[in-house]
Amino acid sequence: MKNQNRILLIDFTDFQNYPIGGYLTFAKNMMESFNNDLALVGITTSVNDPVGRWFKKVINGIEYDFFAMAKYYKMRTRNILPDRFVNLLLTKYYKRKILRIGITNIFVQRQESLIAIAETGKNICYSFPGVENPLVIAKYSYASQFADWFERHFFKKIEYVNTILVRGDDDSIKNIIIRSNGVLNNKKIIKFPTRINTKLFRPMDKMAVRNQLQLTSGTVIMVTTGRLAWVKGWKFMIDSYEKFTRKVRESLFIIVGDGEDFLRIKSYISEKKLTDKIALTGRKSREEIALYLNASDVYLMGSFKEGWPTALMEAVACGIPACVTEFSSADDIILDGINGYIIRERNEDQFVTGMLRALQLTRPVKNDHVTKYSTENLKNDILRYWKLI
Repeated sequence: MKNQNRILLIDFTDFQNYPIGGYLTFAKNMMESFNNDLALVGITTSVNDPVGRWFKKVINGIEYDFFAMAKYYKMRTRNILPDRFVNLLLTKYYKRKILRIGITNIFVQRQESLIAIAETGKNICYSFPGVENPLVIAKYSYASQFADWFERHFFKKIEYVNTILVRGDDDSIKNIIIRSNGVLNNKKIIKFPTRINTKLFRPMDKMAVRNQLQLTSGTVIMVTTGRLAWVKGWKFMIDSYEKFTRKVRESLFIIVGDGEDFLRIKSYISEKKLTDKIALTGRKSREEIALYLNASDVYLMGSFKEGWPTALMEAVACGIPACVTEFSSADDIILDGINGYIIRERNEDQFVTGMLRALQLTRPVKNDHVTKYSTENLKNDILRYWKLI
């Protein structure tokens, strides 16, 4: 295959189902849009895949050029070393072998990946998944000690980037421009909201979906989806839901997803004696996630920080009212009193009030401001701003 106009997509995922989260979702959206015009650099969870060299790998029926930097085993606990640190070291270590494929265009969405490959003279598009310093909100507490150094180093490297996309709202973009100390400005940054698969995430008949999932018709169902990590606010949502059950007894809270806090959440649910009121589904396919969303009455999100959350976009695309905490882009997605409520303070009682009010909204709620960001347009939208070589 000729390498002209092809794209090297570098991301620390297996491009299939690990690790769960927004990085993987966006990478999969890229794959659906560009197919094997992409060459993939990441990790593998297959015992049969080689490490440290290019090979052919079939994913969802499409053959890709694939370079695995490491072999990972799917875990519900933290790895010994932070993924960001390992990703930085491995991308630097394998950089020459990776670039031997001869592709000039490189797409990255992790800051440490950019640090590793910035000074290669390639045509680079960097997509901010969010604008927070990732080490400030890292799951490893000691990582915050390196946050300032990491960010200074990152801003030095971003000067080598040709196209900069940001999945964040206007206020967060202003914030990162200030933090860059003159490196970034409004002319260099393109606001680029998360894309969603609108063929998959769309309104469905609630009762029909509940029958399919074997969920009772009379139960009030709350749902949340995505990576199970502390920064996603799972404790706040569980504590709020516990108070909600005192007002709405016939209810169920379904937590769809997996992640490093899975076992902590399971233990906390047991500790709170809520095992009959909260269901942990574990990892589910996107098709199954769409069903759980449509089976629910209200979508919950209790995150401390977000960029432009794919999970919330998918819920609104399904026409489900939402109750969320305040974070970057919340005001762009949730229109108070129309398709949900934003709770400005991390107050459980206020969150419960928001849940009750969201229950009163007629579904499907307004979603056209979200569905316009369909993955069907992703390729054209990216190439509108990033000229391939």
